[in-house]
Amino acid sequence: MTLTSTDLATEFKAAFREHPAGIALITAASFAGPVGLTASSVASVSVDPAALVFSVTRTTGSAGLILGAETFLVHLLDARHADIAGEFAVSGGERFTPEQGWATLSTGEPHLTTARVALRCRSLQQVPVGSSMLVVSEVLDIHVAPAPATALPLIYHDRTFRAAGDPL
Repeated sequence: MTLTSTDLATEFKAAFREHPAGIALITAASFAGPVGLTASSVASVSVDPAALVFSVTRTTGSAGLILGAETFLVHLLDARHADIAGEFAVSGGERFTPEQGWATLSTGEPHLTTARVALRCRSLQQVPVGSSMLVVSEVLDIHVAPAPATALPLIYHDRTFRAAGDPL
């Protein structure tokens, strides 16, 4: 069966909608203030040097400011952060509120202090792919916070943020 480009795009999105992905929150300091976005595309690339990769679907707004930042934080989220992930996933969401638990690192990046891990990174390479940008990043340092023993990983499945292990 041959698919048209429209059919292929629809089927491609449907395929990944059913593929659970871990959730990260990427933040940076910018001339416009703190910026951030939710990402389900973060993956490790290398241990030596420590590197990760993520993609953004556009290079404007928060994504553009993160792409232009000297450094940024990649927070690996757990299920306690589902509401925050949702706020950062939509335009106009509540961001960087005191109730969410933000602090500023000495290097300037906004830090979600309850994230179990926040990796401070700098971009090594940005590769345009269609309308998206693939960002290969070097990990400069890692901030670890104790997580409750009951904290479950946060995943994105079928357009919903949920705890790993919740029924799909």
